[in-house]
Amino acid sequence: MSETNSGVNQNGVLDDVRRALGRSKSVPPVPLPPFIEPSIKTAARDLARFTEEATAVRAQVHYLSGKLQPIANNAVESAMRPNDQVKLVESIVELIAEICIAYKGLEMALSGAQLFAEMNLTSKLEAQGFSTFVCNETDHEQKVARLAACGVGLTAASYAIAETGTIVVDSGEQNALLVSLLPPVHIALVRSSQIAASVDEVISRIGKEKVGPLDGARSVTLITGPSRTSDVELVLSIGVHGPKELHVIIFD
Repeated sequence: MSETNSGVNQNGVLDDVRRALGRSKSVPPVPLPPFIEPSIKTAARDLARFTEEATAVRAQVHYLSGKLQPIANNAVESAMRPNDQVKLVESIVELIAEICIAYKGLEMALSGAQLFAEMNLTSKLEAQGFSTFVCNETDHEQKVARLAACGVGLTAASYAIAETGTIVVDSGEQNALLVSLLPPVHIALVRSSQIAASVDEVISRIGKEKVGPLDGARSVTLITGPSRTSDVELVLSIGVHGPKELHVIIFD
């Protein structure tokens, strides 16, 4: 057996190799291009996946398309956008009215979502014959009692997750969690641009958002389908601990 020559100078060997190659120093390797995972995600595919997964857990998905046009590049097209906005709001109100017709004799509770204020949603729903109130009671017991007597709770959703059919409700939306839990019907509004492919993508988006001086100091609630339990003899029951219906209205 031959013995390893521990006295061999490694640097000397490398110097001999460099001289043979006509170089005076080592050449650093060319860096590899960054790895970008191939993605086939499209907005249409995420919408289709969300609808499939949400429907599988007994949520009902409604999609309003073609109501808002992209931001226009000329004054003529720009002038059309306010009318498109009005039509979108009218379509949303009509759809909510269709969903809630069986609960017309009961109050409809709205969370404090900025989106609802921008749409003037309370006035428009009242014009349809519904009794509405924005949930801003200061007394917790009174708030809970009033919500428990409501037929419908209406919230916005910050995101929707395609892979699980889940909607994400943000604690920054005033009383959204209570409004989503206590009435027997929960309706959530979400823009199609807020649909993410996965939970990881939603977490990444939330991490990049700015929420004032306490960046990131908030919580979110993930809602997948109507309330369900199998506590009693492993028999699935819907609506025992929360809404028995979940409707998700997706719009452009």
